[in-house]
Amino acid sequence: MRLIIMVVMISTLAAAPEKKPSKKTANQAPKSEAALTGCLDQQGERYVVSSETDMKKLFVLSAKSFSNDNFARYIGHKVTVHGRHDGESFEVVRIEDVAETCSR
Repeated sequence: MRLIIMVVMISTLAAAPEKKPSKKTANQAPKSEAALTGCLDQQGERYVVSSETDMKKLFVLSAKSFSNDNFARYIGHKVTVHGRHDGESFEVVRIEDVAETCSR
């Protein structure tokens, strides 16, 4: 009887799933938290935040806890977006309307 129990226990342990390594590698930098102020604009189907002085695109915006459609009400406004950026994308968790127009 003990032999049967030990065989069952060993086979159960052998069938246990292995832990998979994390997809994040040592070379990938973590996303950094930030707040960014600029002009919100739409380019095609994407929303971007641009610098106030030369209207150069700084980041492509993506909403984290709300719909991207919510950016539409801020087009042409000076805004501060809060969240994390990674490369050219900015994952927005909160947006503040600073002014109804952008100064150039």
